[in-house]
Amino acid sequence: MATFMATFGGWRATGFRNMPASGGVLLVSNHLSFLDVILLGVGSRRPLNFVARSTLFVPPLGPLIRSLGAFPIQREGMGASGMKETLRRLRSGGVVALFPEGTRSRDGEPAPLKSGIAVLASRAGVPVVPVGIAGTFRAWPRNRILPIPRPLRVHYGPPIMPSDLEGLDPQAVTALIQNRIQECIETARLGLAGDLDA
Repeated sequence: MATFMATFGGWRATGFRNMPASGGVLLVSNHLSFLDVILLGVGSRRPLNFVARSTLFVPPLGPLIRSLGAFPIQREGMGASGMKETLRRLRSGGVVALFPEGTRSRDGEPAPLKSGIAVLASRAGVPVVPVGIAGTFRAWPRNRILPIPRPLRVHYGPPIMPSDLEGLDPQAVTALIQNRIQECIETARLGLAGDLDA
């Protein structure tokens, strides 16, 4: 898959050492394109479990995203079963990746995070690693049927530790996660700009 992405348009991952080498990790990223799932996967040294809305689990996409470690939740919210499965995977030492905006960007800019991310992050008790992606919106925006080659960047930021969330209300937790994702996006964009200038 990494070879495919390199051939597709070239990709680079930075900050991947910020990913804990073991134990449960909640990976949270901006969401620009269907390519984001692949880019997160090839940039990580650990296998990922993806939280995906249940409506995506239809042929031909369903089998593909299941093969990448995705599991379904309801579109309008994680719900009890989705929360339970996510926590189970985290507490068994897995890395769960999700896009807390809830859907792909319409304009290439990040949207406000869904409120459920604060509940999940607080209950999970694991490091939350923020991620910023750049380039995938130009490569495959939601209004294009097929992707086109473009340089891609992903940056993994320092983890937000469970102790960092202690005493924070849900709004503050959401704001902290959103700010840290935004910092990673800016780093990814700077790297992408360097690639384009080269």
